[in-house]
Amino acid sequence: MRISDVIARTVTQRRTLVWCSVAVLALGCIAILVTQLRLDSDVLNILPASFRSVAGLKIYDREFEQTRQLTFALVCAPDDVEKLEEFAPVFADKLRQQSWCTRVLAGSPMQTPDGIRDLQSIAVPLLLNLEPGVFNETISILQPQKIRDRLHRLHQQIEAGSPRPEFELAFDPLGLIGPALKPFAESTAIEEDQPLASSDRTMRVFLAVTNQESISAFACQRLMRQVNAFRANAREGWNGGRLEILVTGRSAYVAEISLSMRYDIVATLLGSVVLVGSIFFIGFRRWLPLLGMGFSLLLSCLVALTLGLLIFRQLSMVSVGFCAILVGLGVDFAILTFGRYQQARIDGQSHRQGIATSVAKLGRAVFFGALTTAVGFLALILSGSMGFSQLGVLIAIGIFFAGLFMCTILFLFVRERQPPLRHDWVFEMVKKYVRWSVERPAPMLIFASALLLLLTVIGLSPVPPLHFEASTRSLEPKNSRASRALQAIMHKMPMRWEPVLAIVQASNPQELHDDWQKIAAHWSELQTAGKIKSFSTPAALCLSPKSMQRNREQLSEIDFQTARQTLDQTLDTEGFSRDAFAPAFTLLDNLQHLVDPNAPLPNWREKLPASSSWWFLVDRYFGQDPLLTTGFVTTNEPVSTYAQRVNLGGDLPVTGIPMTLSGWSYALADLLPWSHRQLLIISALMAIFDVSLLAILYRNLRLWVIQVITLAFAIGAMIASMKLLRIDLNLLNVLSFRLVLAIGVDYGIYVVLVWQKTHEIEHDVAGVVKPVLLAGLTAVSGFGSLVLARNPSLSSLGSACAIGIFWSLVATIFFTLPAMAATEPKSSSKD
Repeated sequence: MRISDVIARTVTQRRTLVWCSVAVLALGCIAILVTQLRLDSDVLNILPASFRSVAGLKIYDREFEQTRQLTFALVCAPDDVEKLEEFAPVFADKLRQQSWCTRVLAGSPMQTPDGIRDLQSIAVPLLLNLEPGVFNETISILQPQKIRDRLHRLHQQIEAGSPRPEFELAFDPLGLIGPALKPFAESTAIEEDQPLASSDRTMRVFLAVTNQESISAFACQRLMRQVNAFRANAREGWNGGRLEILVTGRSAYVAEISLSMRYDIVATLLGSVVLVGSIFFIGFRRWLPLLGMGFSLLLSCLVALTLGLLIFRQLSMVSVGFCAILVGLGVDFAILTFGRYQQARIDGQSHRQGIATSVAKLGRAVFFGALTTAVGFLALILSGSMGFSQLGVLIAIGIFFAGLFMCTILFLFVRERQPPLRHDWVFEMVKKYVRWSVERPAPMLIFASALLLLLTVIGLSPVPPLHFEASTRSLEPKNSRASRALQAIMHKMPMRWEPVLAIVQASNPQELHDDWQKIAAHWSELQTAGKIKSFSTPAALCLSPKSMQRNREQLSEIDFQTARQTLDQTLDTEGFSRDAFAPAFTLLDNLQHLVDPNAPLPNWREKLPASSSWWFLVDRYFGQDPLLTTGFVTTNEPVSTYAQRVNLGGDLPVTGIPMTLSGWSYALADLLPWSHRQLLIISALMAIFDVSLLAILYRNLRLWVIQVITLAFAIGAMIASMKLLRIDLNLLNVLSFRLVLAIGVDYGIYVVLVWQKTHEIEHDVAGVVKPVLLAGLTAVSGFGSLVLARNPSLSSLGSACAIGIFWSLVATIFFTLPAMAATEPKSSSKD
């Protein structure tokens, strides 16, 4: 017994068994999804993970404390700048009182007593970390005569009315702290790198570190609910005009992206279902089969989602769009099988015979259609992007199950006693077109060839150009409040451009110190040569145990008792208050304590208070692992080309020091060749697979050539349309070309296979052209519904694919069919 007969018998005579199997399958999938579903909202997982620059972004994004940092901004009208200055400390205090906030930076730490005191607390370890020559010169300040000369000079300057000596005495009474902190000050300038007030004073920025345990989607959503509640009440005490409170940061982005994923799933799926369902009903005017189609597609999505979750453990924000795509593609099989079933019923066959005929006649076409589509989407694995790899695997799984369910479960919703549709205006129109194009193929063939050739020429010509957008705008969420807040801050306080990150990890503190000393020296040479504009490193905070031990030995030569007595006597002579110089005596005690070789070497991490604002600066350079660090290089021009990336990749590294260069602009420039390769090489491989499969299927040179020309016309028209509609290519929608090749070839397969075997042109060819027409429109609708997605990568992929599939459908109906009629004429009536 043929498989088609077994399917027809099972569906018609063992319906209860089939329904029980479906129920078990659906309940099993739902149970797995409810207990194990995890969503990955990391936008970096859209990018190919094999690139070191992308890996560097992930390291910086996950391992450095800035991942738990939120940036608040207060924006007022120009008339309220004075009120904003008064309100800023009030807002900062409110922010510090929040249970989810651990640290707040409201201004330069050097402008606060706590900030000055915190710097004094780390002076000893940084002093010991100085180079031996610099350390010896600095520590010589403790000679009695130098102490007397320094305090006398400062006393005279104070009497002369200069304010600077008072600050110097409060901050560095002995003159040791300044030299100790000099390397730190040279490599870190917070007011230049991170300004906290706009030049017109209408914006104030506050940095806050949260205490969230993880940066998962649900943790970020909980945090942002608390943050938004704080924002709603934070204006209390403001007596000016409109005050806008903006917030941005990784947690804000993750919360919005994860919530938008729900919207994307619902909006794209509902949009696709409504459009696809409308097309199906217009074509067949049956409600129950429409319900069956929807149920089969939903079950296909459920199975694919479950298997995908078991394979990948978590699903990315891009893969959530597979449902809408699968609906648009899977309905093709429903249209084909149900359309052939209806035709069989019109021809007088019974319900069971009609099912068997539909599966027998189109089962092979459905299989190969599913194969080419699945291969096209599985090719997304070659992109190296986890998000698009998941998308490809989910759709490949779903498309196979959709083909299976449309040949089985769909017929559970077709009533045996329902009379066949007697008047089908869509079929009548298609049949008239088929008859005309077969009997007189020349007019349509000439017109279609001219139009498609013109569009192909436009597509391949350099004018107008097809622009390639290599920027973060193609990855940012649409209408994101966090994104708008960041743009507003950057507009008010623009930095020159994003620096290049250099991530360095060492195995021990001495190696880390030596590496950054070499890097800083090398980058200084590059800066002198004009190859880079500026740089900053954590070199001053990377302690050298060897230098610290050597310098500690030098402390034994200092007579601290004499230095203490000299300081005490000079204070009395110059009339200074002894209480004001308490930090100086404490510093001498700490240094004297280190003379003991058994005393542990000091560590600035242990000295700097956990609540200190200086951690905001330190966290820029050090990851959660103290041996994981990063430096920043400002280039002469923004990094936007691969040539710049190559030059930087050759200039910045130091021989023998493992270094990962990264940064958004640098990574996107690094990905340009990859995106071009996706567009050219991988699409070419997909085309080779298609033409090879067509040669095996058709075994007819003329039909094979016609189908290859059809594919070429479709891609050419697709590129031309994107040019004329000013749709830019980006790092992600370049993947659409391989998908169009995989999906577009199916329409030709359906039509050509029927053409080769039929002897009743109007009956058989029209019977497949109508489903192909409806299937093409549903595929366009499925991809077109992705335009509703808030995720721009998913939206741009959907629009590009919709355009390509539309032209594949047009080329198949208006070029392939008349071309076959012209090269292999057949009578439009029964033989």
